[in-house]
Amino acid sequence: MKVAVTHINLLQRTAPAHTAAWTLAALLALAMVGTAVHGSKLRSQAREAVSRRDDVAQQLKEVQARLAIQNGEQIKSAATLSLRKEIDALQAQAQLAQALIDAARRVEGGRTDEFARPMVAMTGLNEPGLWLTGLTLSAGGKRLEVQGQASNGASVLRFARRANESLQPLTLHLDSLEVQPIGVAASGAGTGAVSFRLY
Repeated sequence: MKVAVTHINLLQRTAPAHTAAWTLAALLALAMVGTAVHGSKLRSQAREAVSRRDDVAQQLKEVQARLAIQNGEQIKSAATLSLRKEIDALQAQAQLAQALIDAARRVEGGRTDEFARPMVAMTGLNEPGLWLTGLTLSAGGKRLEVQGQASNGASVLRFARRANESLQPLTLHLDSLEVQPIGVAASGAGTGAVSFRLY
């Protein structure tokens, strides 16, 4: 006589299949808001640095004019040495302000699109029986890593193919796949569910 056994898959997804898409869309929105806030801070710092550089440049011109007058009169005094030291100090400040401006321009130089485009491409992907647990963009938006779980390995392969198709215009490729079974019972029989890392 066989005993009736009820199997419950605790790893099966209970939320609607489109939750992953909404999650990715929310992540994209948060990333875009963060990028906008960070960009506005950088622009504000750049404006302050430009203003500071202009002020220092104006002070430098005034000091140089005073020094030229003193040199024209051939006065070698303590005032001339003081002005020379003041010029040297102002030049260091001007170089520091210019370095800050250059750094802000390099950081702000349109790189936000490099991160946003892959996120937008990934939000349109939906594979039944598969859900994402992590998405990492690095190397200036040139390297993408996706982590998740699926009810079976075939779902992962379909997702990888569709992800590569959507990322192809961005010249991004997910060429490596690591798959590990999850939910293996003591008898060694698994449920078929897998966790994966695609990069």
